[in-house]
Amino acid sequence: MKKLFRFLTVVLLTIFSFLIILLALHEIEMHFAMKKNINAEKSIEYPIGHSDLSIYMNGKKFYKQLFTDIQNAKQAVHIYFFSISNDAISHQFLDILKEKSDEGVPVYYGVDRLGGLLLSNKEKKELKAHGVHFTYFNKPTLSYFFSSINHRNHRRMTIIDGEIGYIGGFNIGKKYISENKKLKHWEDVQLRLVGNGVKGLEDQFVIDWRRNSSQKISPMNITSLAGKSEHQFVSYTKLGIQDEYVKLFKNAKQSITIYSPYFIPNNKMIWDALLDAPKRGVDVKILYSHKSDAILVEQAATKYIRQAIKHGIQVYGYKPGIFHGKVMQIDDSLLMIGTTNFDSRSFHLTDEINCYIYDQDFIKSVEPKLLNEFNQSFQITESYLNNRPWKDRIKERIAKLVEFYL
Repeated sequence: MKKLFRFLTVVLLTIFSFLIILLALHEIEMHFAMKKNINAEKSIEYPIGHSDLSIYMNGKKFYKQLFTDIQNAKQAVHIYFFSISNDAISHQFLDILKEKSDEGVPVYYGVDRLGGLLLSNKEKKELKAHGVHFTYFNKPTLSYFFSSINHRNHRRMTIIDGEIGYIGGFNIGKKYISENKKLKHWEDVQLRLVGNGVKGLEDQFVIDWRRNSSQKISPMNITSLAGKSEHQFVSYTKLGIQDEYVKLFKNAKQSITIYSPYFIPNNKMIWDALLDAPKRGVDVKILYSHKSDAILVEQAATKYIRQAIKHGIQVYGYKPGIFHGKVMQIDDSLLMIGTTNFDSRSFHLTDEINCYIYDQDFIKSVEPKLLNEFNQSFQITESYLNNRPWKDRIKERIAKLVEFYL
């Protein structure tokens, strides 16, 4: 029995030592990767476009419209989601891509290498057998290995026939239609565009495809149709987002409203600019998902929520389930709908793309839908934070150590 105990002790110590060494190597490499701006690129500001816009916050309605648009495609389908599950809705989505390709319409489909872990080899083979062009985005590399693992392509881009586009928070899977028993209700925000404004989205898709695949791709012919709403796509690969957000917060005159599933603004310049806004009389409200689909992010948010409250910022936690939209409104003049979370990963580690909308009529039309999310939320107070269970307090301390990666 003593020999077994000694053996198990040696095994556990060996595993623990290995993990410590691995963690140390990870931190050392990430330090140099950040210092040298490895996997970082300047942001791309695409020309202003004009499209007819609409938003989807319900997964079933979004999938119904998306699947219909793909089925009606005549020219081409270019589509990228950060992740895909292995369930009925995912299989339905993949079957539609295969059917469309069988009709002779070029279909290009990408998924993030880690976000696509649940995509089976069988499904990949079937996609290719049906002529679907498939690739993974942001494959890990041996050079700066840990940095490449953390560098994910978090964009969601759909372009159909050079006329219809989608961007937002939804991925593919049954949890996005509120059919995950653990997560329950899922609320998200997806923007649908019809018009020449999809060009910026298409250009970014082609750039990402060529960066990740040897398969040739030709950009779609973009419609000359000009929609009613003026908007602009901006893509980020670690750089540029800090300057953009600081400028927006400093220029705000009446209000800043942020909707994000995660609230971990681990960026001093962005955070300081936001905390400074209430001093100028700007009304700042933040809505985040009180319940989360990721570990420790609830606890990592706590210290920022405390600071926000002390600086006069109102913070609300979404109650019915998961809120996963990425939205920001500045005064009545700008609405951002995109893929960027208000968290450390989006600010420092991942590829993102946002759509900045300048049409005040559109902003006014969707504002009630967005503000309704506050009616399904509760305001976080210092008293609430002080009375959290001791388990959350322990998790909060752990979260502080790893918040950069959350």
